[in-house]
Amino acid sequence: MDIAKKTAAVAVGLATLVAGGVAAASPAAAASRWITSDEVWTINNPRTALSVNTSVGTVQVRYGTYRGRQYGWGRALNSYGGYKLRFEVDTDGDRIPNNESSLRYIKGPGATWTSGYQTSSSSARAFRACIMGHGQHRCSQTSNRTGWW
Repeated sequence: MDIAKKTAAVAVGLATLVAGGVAAASPAAAASRWITSDEVWTINNPRTALSVNTSVGTVQVRYGTYRGRQYGWGRALNSYGGYKLRFEVDTDGDRIPNNESSLRYIKGPGATWTSGYQTSSSSARAFRACIMGHGQHRCSQTSNRTGWW
């Protein structure tokens, strides 16, 4: 990997950690496919693809355009401190997350959102989001989740 790609990958990873999220991705993929939650915040005219009201808040998959590319991300509304918002990415069409995810700790009511992952015209790529409680680590472990989009 050349120095420019390494530098970009480190910068994306550091920005994600500083923003309070955790993105699990390879450095090369992180440099090209992920944007930070701060960058997600700057997206004009975001849209909601899926929204589910649960007993612990509303969980959504949202999407919008950043610097000419479309990204998807997870958002939680009116949830509670102590819960986590997870955004999962499937890249091969089996609807099982492929070690591509973003995690944010929910601090209380209001909106919490994750980092964003670039969308694709391929039906193999899909996103889902969930609100998880203590001891839960994947969206498959909770009913407080969206379907795949």
